[in-house]
Amino acid sequence: MQRQYLSIDIGGTTIKSARIDHSGNIMTKGKLMTPRSKDAFIQALQTIIRENPIIAAVCVSVPGIVDPQTGNVQFTGVLSYMGEFHLAEYLEKTTKLPVYVGNDANCATLAELWLGNLVGVDDGAVITLGTSVGGGIVINGKLLHGPHSRAGELSAIVTNRDDPDVEQRTVGATTSAVKMVEMIARVCKLPDPTDGRQAFQKISAHDPLAWEIFEEYCRRVAYLIIDLQAVLDLEVVLIGGGISVQPILIKEIKTQFVKVQKSDRRLMADIAMPVIKAANFGNEANLLGALYGLLLKIEN
Repeated sequence: MQRQYLSIDIGGTTIKSARIDHSGNIMTKGKLMTPRSKDAFIQALQTIIRENPIIAAVCVSVPGIVDPQTGNVQFTGVLSYMGEFHLAEYLEKTTKLPVYVGNDANCATLAELWLGNLVGVDDGAVITLGTSVGGGIVINGKLLHGPHSRAGELSAIVTNRDDPDVEQRTVGATTSAVKMVEMIARVCKLPDPTDGRQAFQKISAHDPLAWEIFEEYCRRVAYLIIDLQAVLDLEVVLIGGGISVQPILIKEIKTQFVKVQKSDRRLMADIAMPVIKAANFGNEANLLGALYGLLLKIEN
């Protein structure tokens, strides 16, 4: 029997865990609500560890700035209450096992590089669309970290520098899938502003109000891909996040890319359109990618 590893995916809403073998087969799964205090957070980790004995190592996907060498995390978003925390060091002392900690978007990218739609791709990227925008970049077949461990922070790209509201100037603020769904729910008078399925029913039916918002959203994603192409000239760009399962999303992003490109002869001359498609993995991406990051660490 292959060795099994404990993979933990820390999210803003839930903490998912899984026992995964060396080939990427998920053997068991678990899930609990993400705590809202540091003490409760650490207790949750201890609970997951106790429930998963006899493992070879531990790997973690986490939102925030992660030093890939030390596993030190500067938590962000709803987990900001954790501040800067030496997560890898804590888990190593607790479990006495090898530990890997990676940024969540980077882990999603590693999953695609290992077993998904970036296999065999030298230069590519993953754009995750959710509450904000995450990203991971692959150059020469390897995940790009950068000297400050911040490569792929696509949400920080400034697109609306003249907006008087400083919090609306970045990709993360203007290209939120959650906000797009909420806007469609509001204008279409849907009962649940968080129900993406109902929003996409309106989109698929080409409801005029919903389509206008959706079209503008896809145009923003297309501009983001064009910006990446101007700097990196990638072969493949994958779209991840919950809404990436909607085929109409990928189709419209491609349509908007072509429209934007054709509107400016400089873009036609200087920018090559990459292959744009959905990421292969959904909710399991971060779990698998964290394991691949671990395997790269302990096997190199």
